[in-house]
Amino acid sequence: MTQKIQIRPAEGRDLEAVYSICLKTGDAGRDATALYRDPKLVGHIYAAPYVALDGAVSHVAEDDLGVLGYAVGATDTRAFEQRLERDWWPALRLQYPEGADGAVGEMQDALRIRSIHHPVPAPDDVVCRFPAHIHMNLLPRARGKGVGSRLLEAWLAEARSQSATAVHAGVSAVNKAGLAFWTARGFEPVLEAPESGSRGTIWCGRQV
Repeated sequence: MTQKIQIRPAEGRDLEAVYSICLKTGDAGRDATALYRDPKLVGHIYAAPYVALDGAVSHVAEDDLGVLGYAVGATDTRAFEQRLERDWWPALRLQYPEGADGAVGEMQDALRIRSIHHPVPAPDDVVCRFPAHIHMNLLPRARGKGVGSRLLEAWLAEARSQSATAVHAGVSAVNKAGLAFWTARGFEPVLEAPESGSRGTIWCGRQV
C-alpha cells in the first residue's frame, strides 16, 4: 500500500527529525553517521537553525513513518548570516570550544566545530545574483517518488511570497546525483569552489 506523503511548513516538533536527516545525508548525500562522534554537528550548521529560528523558509515531507525530507533556506542570505551570528552561533561556540580535546582525532567533528567558530559566508558573486539560498535532503525512502520536486516547489512558492527573485544552492563537488537533481530543475552551475566544504562545492542558481 502506497503511503501518502504530505508537504507542509516545518514546525519546532520537526527539529530532531531534521537533525537526523541531515546526518543521514551528510556525506555528499550518503549516511554520515559513522563519520561523526557528535551526531548533531552537521545539523547545527546546515539545517537546524532554519527550523529553530524565525524568518526562514522551511518545509518538510512527512509520511506515516514520520518526516522523511526537508527543504530549508532563507530569502536574504546575508541577513540570515547576520542572524546566525547574533542568535545561533554564540551558544554553540560555548557548547563546542574551539580546539577542545574532545575534537582531537575526530576530523569531521573538528572541521564542523571550526565552521561554527569561523563560518564562511556564501561567495559574493553567487549571493549578488542569487540572494536567497536553499538546502534540501531526503531519506532514501523518499527518493524516486517526486518528493524532492514537491518540496522544492513548496519552498519556491513560499520564497516568492516573500519577494525572493533568485536562489542558490551549494552542492558537494562529489555529489553527482545531487547536482543532477538541481540542474534538472533549472539550477545552473555558476561557480566552482574546490576549497569550499570538505570536498569542494559547486554553487548553482536559478530564478525563483
